[in-house]
Parts: sequence; structure tokens; C-alpha cells
Amino acid sequence: MKIAIDAQTTLGQKTGFGFYVKNLVEALVKVDPENEYILIKPRTEADFPVWKRFWWDQVAFPWKSHWAKVDLIHQPCFSAPIFYPGKVIVTCHDLISVFFPENLPLASRLFYSRWMPFSYRKAIMLIADSEHTKRDIISLLKIPESKIKVVHLAVSPDFKPIENKIKITKISQKYKTGPKYLLHVGTLEPRKHLEFLVRAFSLACREGIKENLVITGKKGWYYDGLFKLVKKLNLEKRVIFTGYVEEKDLPALYSGATAFLFPSLYEGFGLPPLEAMACGTPVISSSTSSLPEVVGSAGILLPPRDERLWAKNILKVIKDKGLAETLKKLGPRQAAKFTWENTARQTIEAYKEAMGSH
Repeated sequence: MKIAIDAQTTLGQKTGFGFYVKNLVEALVKVDPENEYILIKPRTEADFPVWKRFWWDQVAFPWKSHWAKVDLIHQPCFSAPIFYPGKVIVTCHDLISVFFPENLPLASRLFYSRWMPFSYRKAIMLIADSEHTKRDIISLLKIPESKIKVVHLAVSPDFKPIENKIKITKISQKYKTGPKYLLHVGTLEPRKHLEFLVRAFSLACREGIKENLVITGKKGWYYDGLFKLVKKLNLEKRVIFTGYVEEKDLPALYSGATAFLFPSLYEGFGLPPLEAMACGTPVISSSTSSLPEVVGSAGILLPPRDERLWAKNILKVIKDKGLAETLKKLGPRQAAKFTWENTARQTIEAYKEAMGSH
């Protein structure tokens, strides 16, 4: 079987989608000597505005796949090419754009909340990152359960506890975190609920904690209010925005954190909490959407609306050393349940099922 995979997201500074494609492809090649995988990507590493995304998904990617004479194409991140005559399988990571269209600029809203879900109906099969995403697809898009296969994401083996204090200190100095810090990893956008996090952190600061709050990730959209809030609360020296962090630096950054905080309103899977747990960092996470599937009983799950409750639990993890040590031990065990080899094998099963469909 010859399979084309859209690898556009692996170009430039990778975010969650890019890491997914990179790790999936590496695992597919490792566990599957039978099938042939063709990675198709544009020549440029430039950012993809919505119009270019549409052109790539609907014209360039399927056209290149057609000329490569593949048996199946896998769109791992975005919209299914609806005019492609061959078989198409699509990974639906989440329905964030359907739930929160107001958080997107107009052009992005039309593409991500209208066109992309419409295109999913043209795929022969959908891969969902979680049971929660599968239920969303069934209820919102009315796609039959028989066309959806759940394949959990995984954490790279690079994410493990870093015990080298010198390495942790170097990374801490590189990103100016301060000696003690709480960490959040993710794009700056409304559903990440970062203004809520800053307010909860502010309450914890009133109790005398020494940790800074380190927020890493590229600027997404509608983030001006976050910077204004930090200034309003006089936390400019306590809330550190690092911008994009290189993948090779993340394990040490996680390992050096007192706790990892993730108050997101919606996640199709939620890789950052899994990465943090793999590094032995205590996790406090939102209890919404797919996050209980990922975190399980290895972290603290809280509703993402109660700032005082979050502040209370931040203080608890900082002050209760026994609790912190328990979470540090439970995290890597939970993360070990999610491997890219398993993800690859289940994805191959989805390919086989798709090829057997008519």
C-alpha cells in the first residue's frame, strides 16, 4: 500500500500539529516495513494564511498525491480534499472551531468552523484523537460511528525527567524563568483560558508564593487582553512570556517547574499535560473535554471557572511536598500508557479499514 501524508505542518517552527505528524511518521516507518509512505509538503516554510491553507488542502496536496499514484491519502491535520477521486482518511484532532467560532478572525472562522467540518463528511474514514472528540463528531457533525476510529496521541520518548541540575539551570537562564516557576505550554489564544490562569496566579501570589508563572508558546490571536491584565495586576515581573520554545528545550523546562498548569476550556487531546507528566512534573489541569482521558488519576483535575479553587490547589502542590512527590511518581506511569508505536499501529489498522471500504 502506498500512502501519501500531508507534511506541511512539519516545516518551520512546529506546534502541536507539526509534532504529531513528525512523531507519527517516524513511528510508522519504525513499525511498518510493508507499506510505502510519501511525505508531501510545499517548497516554502512560510506561514500558511487561510487562503493558502485552502489551496494546499484542496488543490496542491491532492494533485501531488494523484501524480505520486498513491492508494490512499492521509490528511493529518486539516480539511479533506473533497474533489479528490481516490480514498481519503482524515485525522480530526478536535472541533474547537465549531465550539468557539467567535474566538477566530472572520476568514479563519469560515474555513475552520464551516468548511473543515463539511469536508470531513467526504472522507472515507476519520481518526479521532480521543473518545471525547469522537462523541463530538457524532453529535455535532452527524457522522456515523462506524466511520470514526479513536487513536490516542502519544508522548515522545525525549520527554522524561531531567535530573541534571546544570542543564535545567541553563534552560531556566535561557528563558529567564527565575529559579522557581509554574509552567504553562501552548499557543496564546482565548480557549487556553490564560487570563483566568493569571488571575488564579495573582490570588496565589497574595499568599506569598515565590514561584513565577512562565507562559510559553507563540502568539495566536486575541491575546492583547492577556498582556493588559498582567500589567493591571502589576505582575509584569512575575509572569514571564518566553515566546516559542524549541522542542529540545522543553523536557528540561518541564522538569524544572514546580507544577504544570493547564486550565484550557477545550482540548481534542491535550499533549502538554502528557509531556509534563512524562517529565515527572505535577499537573493541575482543567477537567473539561478530553483532559480526564489524558491525565487520569495522575494529576489534579479542576473545573476551569473557579479561580480561588485553582489558587488553593497551586498553593497545595507547592507546600505539600508529599502530594508533589506522589504526583511526580504517578505522572510518568500515566504517560507510559501513550506511545507513538501504539499510535502508529492503530493508524495502520485505520488505513487497512479504509482500503477495505467501498
